[in-house]
Amino acid sequence: MKIYLTVFLVFTGILVFSQHQILKGRLLAVTESGNVIPINGAEVIWKEHPVMKTVTDSLGNFEIMYHAGLYNIVASKEGFISQEVKINDINKIAEIYLEPQSEKDSDVKEIEEVIIRQRAQAVKIKANSAALTYNINKTELLKAACCNLAESFETNPTVDVSTNNAVTGSKQIKMLGLDQKYTSITVENMPEVRGLTSASGINFLPGTWINSIQLTKGGSTVNNGYEAITGQINTELVKFQDKNFTNLNFYASDNARLEFNLVNGTQLENNWSNTSLVHLDGRLSKEDMNHDGFLDIPLSKQINAMNILRYDGIQKNGWGSIFAIQALYDKKTGGEKHFRESTDRLTQNYYGLGIENTHLEIWNKTGYVFFNKPYQSMGLQTKFIHHNIDSYFGQRLYNGNENSFFTNLLFESIIGNTNHKYTIGASYLHNAYNEDFENTNYKRKENVPGIFAEYTNTSFKNLTIVAGIRTDFHNLAGTQVLPRLNIKYSILPKTTLRLAGGRGMRTANIFAENMQYFASSRQVHIKSNGGDIYGLDPEIAWNYGASLIQDLRIGNIKNTFTVDFYRTDFEKQVLVDLNKSSHELWFYNMDENSYSNSFQVIWDIFPTSNLEFHLAYKNYDIKADYAVGKRQVPFTAKNRGLFTASYSTFETNKKRKWTFDFTLQYIGEQRLPDTSDNPVEYQRKLYSPDYALMNAQISRHFSDKLRAYIGVENLGSYKQKNPIIDAENPFGSYFDTSNVYAPTIPAMYYMGIDLKL
Repeated sequence: MKIYLTVFLVFTGILVFSQHQILKGRLLAVTESGNVIPINGAEVIWKEHPVMKTVTDSLGNFEIMYHAGLYNIVASKEGFISQEVKINDINKIAEIYLEPQSEKDSDVKEIEEVIIRQRAQAVKIKANSAALTYNINKTELLKAACCNLAESFETNPTVDVSTNNAVTGSKQIKMLGLDQKYTSITVENMPEVRGLTSASGINFLPGTWINSIQLTKGGSTVNNGYEAITGQINTELVKFQDKNFTNLNFYASDNARLEFNLVNGTQLENNWSNTSLVHLDGRLSKEDMNHDGFLDIPLSKQINAMNILRYDGIQKNGWGSIFAIQALYDKKTGGEKHFRESTDRLTQNYYGLGIENTHLEIWNKTGYVFFNKPYQSMGLQTKFIHHNIDSYFGQRLYNGNENSFFTNLLFESIIGNTNHKYTIGASYLHNAYNEDFENTNYKRKENVPGIFAEYTNTSFKNLTIVAGIRTDFHNLAGTQVLPRLNIKYSILPKTTLRLAGGRGMRTANIFAENMQYFASSRQVHIKSNGGDIYGLDPEIAWNYGASLIQDLRIGNIKNTFTVDFYRTDFEKQVLVDLNKSSHELWFYNMDENSYSNSFQVIWDIFPTSNLEFHLAYKNYDIKADYAVGKRQVPFTAKNRGLFTASYSTFETNKKRKWTFDFTLQYIGEQRLPDTSDNPVEYQRKLYSPDYALMNAQISRHFSDKLRAYIGVENLGSYKQKNPIIDAENPFGSYFDTSNVYAPTIPAMYYMGIDLKL
């Protein structure tokens, strides 16, 4: 670690005092009537140094810093064809003209007032990424309520969103058919949803805080840690950009879920800005629509706040930094409808459950760009997290405490020219866990220094290769070498093939990740394998796959076909076994015999600029070698389908007026835990029936500053009958809430308002 510290001090001691010139210019367009008009809000960057960028003002003017080694300006704005201009004279004002995209490509019919009708594609595959990476922007997030990150994928075919959990009332996601714990979920490219929050943390990121999401299937970059097995989901938060703003959101549903969100961005002095984010929500009404005596969804309340202080001096002195602090309190209370926490907790008066999370995190990202070497930069990431869980399930207690520290140092440069880029770095992760479950204490400390390197080669025509490797020296799991490879090959201009492969590792947090099974009479057992983590070994898996993307026009209709297949092979896995007995829950290691096959085909159709359709089909083959033999993993549908439609109307000034969104999901049969050793009246079928869910939303844009929306989830009111086994005797031998495979509530209607000040 002394070597890493020395390298960092040397890097951070470098200052560049050389004088830099300023290039001035204007961005213009010619209307159909021949008038020359300025283009406001267009982005201007140096092709050789993309982090040096600026935005044109209302007169089309821009100023951007120049230094030796910069030659080509790239100007772009939605609705226009991007223009690249070579700069020969730095002292001459550059006039750049952008040509509107043709009506065939973008339906641009009016540029007299520079008002563009083209609708930004809500979900777009990153064309220059060697990995299969989807960029999800605000347009997609507005298609549904998106109250938190988990609900942001309701309209996305790449991620499966599970139905409401009867115990926690929260939603979970799956990628490639495997639980979200196998997906690296990051915020601003730093680990976020992991450890004790690996199951619940995805519900602690409010949708209104999200600016965009980058979703990578399969092995992702080695730069962000060792835990990405099925892929990575990175969230970029809303931050101050060009001007002060205040966004307000109000949300309410017919089952008494209320939310308030505030996001404020303010310009401070000397390149400093501040963004404050506040989220309040609560579910206040006790609902028992199936009359089994238990709440269908727990009561809840959450207070969540974050402040982001940002310094953007990249164009001034090469430095940029973000400092943030977040505090959260979240509480859920459920169980029998007549349960009162103040009098009935841990008694047998009525069955109750409660989960209380408190969370504090502080993080910083600091980077420096070398002006005299535009291809070279360095960055330091640090994050501290304190998380505490206080929970009970009837008379069963679970308490967990986590203190985590993460730091990551990266250096990026080239070998010879920009066709050969590399990133090297070092990381350190410290986790301290202290958990109490059923009067037994479990403590562990994880110290994980690591080093990594990644090389990107773009020297071959139509071919991009990204090869990375990291080595982590885990004090409990031992030394782990984790290679990853991504290849992108453009077979034809509209046909792209991607190949991916890599190895990942994680340590399981068996209690925090499986709390939904604790509200039952099942006795919990851990079969020790001699490992240092609950007596278990870490989870290690290989993931590899391929994808093919074909863009084509059928008549004047744009179509995109995406086909991908991924396989995950576990070297070691911690199995959660509900099959050994209806009265027991087992945790144990299994070596090499667990796998997951995921096949998906997506058809995206864009008939016009304001109408789009998406169809998807997924097939999963996911099996594990349990103690009772190899079986399909429960609660995973072998077949899934998705259809979404989105349509917008526009006013005469080309501003969006109405937006209509519809989603139809098909969920095939799922294998359920074996209950054959229960009495007949408490047995359940081995497979669930298949079913369909429909969601719909209508939005009205009254102006750029006001949007109102109404919607419904589970429009057909499909719900699982009698999800709880032996609900009449919750303290008996057969009580079990773990067999939930479908919604537990009928149609849920909601409304909301977005207001910009």
